[in-house]
Amino acid sequence: SSQLNALASRFRDVREINIFSLLRQEDVRINVDRNTVTRATLFLSRFNELKKVFLGGRDSIGDTIGFDEYEHVNDAQNEKLVINLMDQISDAFQCNFLPKSLLVLGLRCPSRSGVQDNSSCPTCQLACQTWPLEHVINFNNQGSSQVGKDFLCQRRPNCLAVCLTRDQIESIIEARPGGHDLLRSESRFLYLLGQGSRYDIYFDDGTPFYVIQFFGEDFDEMERAIKVAELDVKKLAREDVVKALMRSFARGDDPDRIPLKSQCYLSRRMFMYLKKRLKLPIYEEDWLDYFVTNKQNLPQIIKVLKVERSGNIMIQVDCLFLLSQLLVDVPTIQQAIDMGILPLLVDFLNPQNKLVIMVNAAKAVYKICIYGTVAHAQALMETGVIPKLVHHLSLADEVVAQNIALALASLASKSTFCRDAALRAEIMPPLLRLLKSSNQLSTMQTVSEVIATLCQGDPKPDFALVEPCLEPLSHLLLSDDEMVLKNSCSALGIFCCSSEYAIGVGIYPRLVQLLGHSSEEVQDDALKTIRCLVGRDKTLIQPLISNEVLSSLMSFMSSCLAQTQIFSFQQVG
Repeated sequence: SSQLNALASRFRDVREINIFSLLRQEDVRINVDRNTVTRATLFLSRFNELKKVFLGGRDSIGDTIGFDEYEHVNDAQNEKLVINLMDQISDAFQCNFLPKSLLVLGLRCPSRSGVQDNSSCPTCQLACQTWPLEHVINFNNQGSSQVGKDFLCQRRPNCLAVCLTRDQIESIIEARPGGHDLLRSESRFLYLLGQGSRYDIYFDDGTPFYVIQFFGEDFDEMERAIKVAELDVKKLAREDVVKALMRSFARGDDPDRIPLKSQCYLSRRMFMYLKKRLKLPIYEEDWLDYFVTNKQNLPQIIKVLKVERSGNIMIQVDCLFLLSQLLVDVPTIQQAIDMGILPLLVDFLNPQNKLVIMVNAAKAVYKICIYGTVAHAQALMETGVIPKLVHHLSLADEVVAQNIALALASLASKSTFCRDAALRAEIMPPLLRLLKSSNQLSTMQTVSEVIATLCQGDPKPDFALVEPCLEPLSHLLLSDDEMVLKNSCSALGIFCCSSEYAIGVGIYPRLVQLLGHSSEEVQDDALKTIRCLVGRDKTLIQPLISNEVLSSLMSFMSSCLAQTQIFSFQQVG
């Protein structure tokens, strides 16, 4: 006792205390120290300026642990000791022996485990009636979301976790002086907004990288807080909302200890979902200013993907999305390849992965092909990515198939070698099945772009491999969409197709009709296609004249389009 008095006298103005003697870990069990339970409350009452106390211990490797981390403690003696400590703290608050705003962290009611209705729990009721209101409102209730959803998710010391429901907690708060106004303030909502699950990922050099996730139960709790407080979320200060989100990255239990921006990541997907579902007054520029990493973090992103190869799906999605945002120039793509990203992407394209993983992996492949070099495309091919993409094209739903098709088109555009590899992998049948089974304009645009890419290049592709697309092209020419028409004309004009087959499917009448299209680019592409076909086979002149090509060409010329096309008119004349 005299030692405690001396310590309290020496540090009487201290504001924060961590008591690590409450818990002792032995193998997988923990034990509660009886002496700490007996003395802790009296010891804390000697510090008049105390603002925060953590009650817990350290595990076998020295990490901080709290009793609130152990949801199942099948030891009646330990549970009795914790209840005793909670009751002591409640009595001390009630008698004003503890500072009125003291935040107590690390505890939970042992009755919370495995019991669905503990509305009569006297320990939790007393805590809700006596502990500081501003902390009671943030008590973790029975059925609330639990941080620590997997081993990477960082456990923060929480406010007291009680076995009461949120309704029961709020009913007690309502009856306390100041409780009615507190329930209708914005504090509870902003607190929850700063309680996203933080995933701590450490690399070989010890550098941390933090990713924030919100789950369905998190949104449910925040929507409840909005409803109870009758908040008009749109009227919240934009700066307060952003700061609340940033607190999810806080290290330890200090909301002001925010890591470096380069170590923090909240995905655009999650940011925009927060904005849409909760109607938050935040904008994309806030995401760009506060939550986006840069190319310097490419090594971290790839390391996270390696760590999470078979782990948390949403972390994988976020990192794949961020990866695709960074792959926009040759040096960055080369750096990613040097770090081994290609085998990872191919692995994420395996059918056992979730569709959302496959979509984002396909987008990253697309970026490498669009912004990379021929050598990068060759490196991709050597991983066996083309057969995998073609295989998924046959099995995936329409949205996934569109992303995969674009990735294949970007790869085929790099060289005729890549193009022919895609054709030999039998890309055409699943591509045409996708077109036939859909009436979505976006699908028509994507498929027409892929076909146009596969029909380009010198030397020309093998006729037998692309011949199946000719009849679908005639149907695509009936579209009113400018992109579809341009792609279709490009495919027809570049490919040395059989003139008899083309006439048979009625391509020429539609080409002549497109000379009067409202888009000058479509007119130009249609004329180029006619010129290309006529230049290869003079016997097509008469069928074109029969379809009134002369009058269409006269109208075309009168519109003063590119004078370089006069050669086409002279040929037909």
